[in-house]
Amino acid sequence: MPKGFKFRLQTVLDLAERVQDQKAQLMGAAEARRQSVIDVLENLLRNEATLRSDLLKAQQSGVLDLQAIQMSLQFLDNLAERVVGQRAALAKVDEEVEAARAELMEAAQKVQVLQKLKDKARADYNREVDRQEAKFIDEIATVRFVRQGSLNFGE
Repeated sequence: MPKGFKFRLQTVLDLAERVQDQKAQLMGAAEARRQSVIDVLENLLRNEATLRSDLLKAQQSGVLDLQAIQMSLQFLDNLAERVVGQRAALAKVDEEVEAARAELMEAAQKVQVLQKLKDKARADYNREVDRQEAKFIDEIATVRFVRQGSLNFGE
């Protein structure tokens, strides 16, 4: 009978799984950075919309404070610049996320290939064990048959 099943490439599979886990963590970190950038961008856009609404209300009320309007417009310009910068940051983070996703998919494919090899090796091992067990049972049956036959012929 063969010894217990041992996959020859188990250390390679273990390493590939660790690499896959690391890539998954990097992907998670990239997704978290992306969400952070999105949150900041949404906050800037909300602030910009609120300021525009406040300016419109002030204009409609008829009260004209030129200094307040000028400061609000400068702040709007500042917000607009920050929005542009945040959108650029989002594009960069999106590229990082896609790169991390591609690396994770590649690592997952390597693990999948090794896992299929392991499954095939285990199936081969199980077939060999079954074959050897059947052979052993056949030998026992043959010996038993011969013993019973020799006892019957002797009488």
